[in-house]
Amino acid sequence: MAGAQDLVREASAVPAATVATDELGEAITALAALESQVVALRMSLSAEADARRVADETAHTGTDAWLAQLTGDTRQALAGGLRIARLLQEKYDATREAFAAGRLRLPQVRVIVDAAEQAPPEATPEQVRAAEEQLVARATGDATRSGRPVDARRLRQVARRMFDPVDRELADRHEAILLGRETRSAEAETFFALHDNGNGTFSGRFLIPELHGQLLRHALDRLTSPRRLSRDRAGTLVTDPTALGTDTGANIYEVRGAAFLELVEHLPTTGHGPNSTELLVTVGLDALMSGLGTAGLDTGVRITAGDARRLACEAGLVPAVLGGPSVPLDLGRRRRLHDGNQRRALSLVHDTCAIAGCDRPVAWCEIHHLRPWSRGGRTDLASAIPACGHHHRRAHDARWDLRRRSDGEWAFHRRR
Repeated sequence: MAGAQDLVREASAVPAATVATDELGEAITALAALESQVVALRMSLSAEADARRVADETAHTGTDAWLAQLTGDTRQALAGGLRIARLLQEKYDATREAFAAGRLRLPQVRVIVDAAEQAPPEATPEQVRAAEEQLVARATGDATRSGRPVDARRLRQVARRMFDPVDRELADRHEAILLGRETRSAEAETFFALHDNGNGTFSGRFLIPELHGQLLRHALDRLTSPRRLSRDRAGTLVTDPTALGTDTGANIYEVRGAAFLELVEHLPTTGHGPNSTELLVTVGLDALMSGLGTAGLDTGVRITAGDARRLACEAGLVPAVLGGPSVPLDLGRRRRLHDGNQRRALSLVHDTCAIAGCDRPVAWCEIHHLRPWSRGGRTDLASAIPACGHHHRRAHDARWDLRRRSDGEWAFHRRR
């Protein structure tokens, strides 16, 4: 430990301003790996101290209290770390080894261990081990197309289907378990605090379940579109220069604040009607009928089939029915813009913006003609991909060329 501290001090003595630009990224990557190695070792030693019941010899109330005195961390945080450390020692070899090698970060480790701990009762130790190894490979980037690691937030979504490579039915049951527990926990923790500041403003805080957060963000996004274009009487496209975020320099929080005011001002005054939000829900018929299983929204979030059934009573849900009567989707040259049915069909193929590495959900995307309509391009599914606002602008930027890669994803290449 003393030798490692000496080396870090030696590196810290180098002025940051003297580090070459191409070495900055390498140094930060190496330090992140080193940090993980140090945390992994500390957790391993803490688990050993807990196994030896060191706290009993010092009259502390628990290992977490003993560690808090040594480190200055809170007991609550240390108690959670001890739980993860014990489980790493007892069960999860692949996660422990990747963590000790500096290839995983602690938030990723927590996601993997928590998901594996909630495996269905019928899952065998071999199946859990195989699923864990696959999830570790996704987290480190070994099993991703881009080779890039998956951060903890996105890994939590992946972890809900960690048994997919092992057994599809097992994955369905595991996802239903995780979503059900998350939904119940979120409902219990939901709160809304509103305070009159006495100066003409109110302030507040809230915590709501993921589903309702998606519904709220979906409504606000429709009111804060950065490309709110309209036409004058002559048919010319115009942009309102007074709109927040256009020329006023408003940040995203101010823009959403204005949208929230607009939403509040248009709440119904004579009772509350059915949910007016329209979302694309993909769910199996059996799951919808029984309420057991999961469903997917076009915003990229998963919900329980029970929630889908409840929302179906009032919300404007658009079912994606496979094998039934189809809606005409090929509009050819008859119209320039893709319609709602085509957008829904594309969302069954793409979870996010079609550009490789972009995680913007389809609900935020615009439909891009791979061959411009003005040059004979057809308004059909074969020549359409969803693209977020940023990538849609790049697709029409003469400096960039959009090409399909061999793995089926799309990427930009700078034109020479």
